[in-house]
Amino acid sequence: MRDVERQLAPHGWLTIFCDVEGMGSEDEFLRDLCRKIEDAGTVKLRVLEQIKHRLGQLMSATFEGNLANAIGRVDVKQFSDALVGSLHDNHPKVLILVDEISLLVSALIAKSPESAKAFLYHLRKLNQSYPNVRWLLTGSIGLDVVARRWELGGALLDLAIFPLEPFSAKEARAYIDALCAERRVRWHFVLDDPSFDHLAEQLGWLSPYYLDMIADRINVQTQDAGGVAVPTKADIDRAFEELLGPSYRNYFAAWEEHLNKNFPKPESELLYAILDCCCVRPDGETEATILASVGRNYPSLSRRNLMNLLSALVHDGFVAEVGDRWRFRSGLLRRYWMKYICT
Repeated sequence: MRDVERQLAPHGWLTIFCDVEGMGSEDEFLRDLCRKIEDAGTVKLRVLEQIKHRLGQLMSATFEGNLANAIGRVDVKQFSDALVGSLHDNHPKVLILVDEISLLVSALIAKSPESAKAFLYHLRKLNQSYPNVRWLLTGSIGLDVVARRWELGGALLDLAIFPLEPFSAKEARAYIDALCAERRVRWHFVLDDPSFDHLAEQLGWLSPYYLDMIADRINVQTQDAGGVAVPTKADIDRAFEELLGPSYRNYFAAWEEHLNKNFPKPESELLYAILDCCCVRPDGETEATILASVGRNYPSLSRRNLMNLLSALVHDGFVAEVGDRWRFRSGLLRRYWMKYICT
């Protein structure tokens, strides 16, 4: 999101960034948005004056002071309409970037599903009514996942969904080659096709984060006739074993944190149970096997609920559907899960 801001700035865009993690109300979000608008150096005086003029009309009085002072004196929906409408009228290219929007929506749902629904539909209305103002909404869990859980999908009909994926095999190979060429690993090596294929198969989820971790631990024991250090399968396996040692458990903490932070406890417990079932075999398990296994401890689990949960795990990179089986997308994460998490 910061890269997007930097790339748009030279082209005359006004960008406003808000991180809403930890917020629990629409008021908090609007207060933060007000501060960011007032702090934006590229906001011309007439934009702020227009916002204050609109707020004054709503309050039937001249409005002075910070924008956030009007919150509580004006209905939040009217307030946000005045705010975004003024940006639309006075600047042709505005982008509001909201990070962790799904956590805010989840917090609203915890208080009142109806208020969350009203918030999302109002956000949709603002998006439709003021096309000069674009929105980029991101989160560690897809907003569509939260909306589907609470049957709020209609509020997202006008939003374009774009999943962020890890590297392809070609990109991962080029990335590791660059790490070695730039001497950003402890021991220099050169991957050939078999060694890369083995690394990619073992890792599965080809994110730069884990590619860095593995590449920095590959220590080639022997060199070829030309003095080139080409890793063997054994060299790569040792790197994986080192990374899976107790000292490095924190490198995997984000996966557990993701489940605990983004799903209510009954759902997160089911997700853990599903992953426990899927990690036993490298090729995963069938839907019927998962339903029978998890259902022993959660007899109310229906096939529909299971499919929704599996879809969430696919969406967030934990598992992939391969044929008729559900398997861990990352071989490294599967081995970590078996070693430290699976009960």
